[in-house]
Amino acid sequence: MSHAESIEKPLAPPSVRERLLDAAEALFAEHGFHGAPMRDITAMASTRLANINEQFGSKEAFFQEVIARRAPLINADRLALLNAVKASRSRSAQIRAVVEAFARPLLVRSQESEGWRNYLRLLAQLTNSRSVVLLLIAEHFSPMAKVFSDRIGTILPQLTPRQQMNAYQLMVSAAMAVFSDNRRIDVMSAGAESSTDFASHYEDMVAFTTGGILQLADARPSR
Repeated sequence: MSHAESIEKPLAPPSVRERLLDAAEALFAEHGFHGAPMRDITAMASTRLANINEQFGSKEAFFQEVIARRAPLINADRLALLNAVKASRSRSAQIRAVVEAFARPLLVRSQESEGWRNYLRLLAQLTNSRSVVLLLIAEHFSPMAKVFSDRIGTILPQLTPRQQMNAYQLMVSAAMAVFSDNRRIDVMSAGAESSTDFASHYEDMVAFTTGGILQLADARPSR
């Protein structure tokens, strides 16, 4: 191979489709599905409004594409870690490993790019929402929810089906709070802590969630 051939070629500029998805990801994360005008997205992407219709069709279909672009990567990361959880370990070690299987991919991906951080902020925004847009993305995450809920129930068979689902939902809420970057801890600590310190908040979340799920299994039913 000649010297000229060994020189790395410059990366191709992002396509119109990629620019639109990147811009939408950032603006949906900042303003929500209903608060991000299509004109603002196309302005950020330096393209025409007509390109959204040409590339995606409706705003709802556009939003689905934003979610669908990264969801399979997270799901694959999670499933690989979940499959590695050994049933021979103690139940507390298994539950911690399940929590990490769910949340560690988010921590790892958050270090890769601003785009990933925007995506996680968007998911965090949707976690406790009642918006109908959740129905548009359910197909990307509902199957994984059942896999994790069932695994929690296998490790802790004393949990009722309701408790299994609540364990999963509360794990989701705690994990997504870490990556919401909502600046609340900045205010609470008068600037001593930062919501961007994902790694530190992640460790607290894993300990908190693991303990909570185990306590749920050991708690006496209320009368």
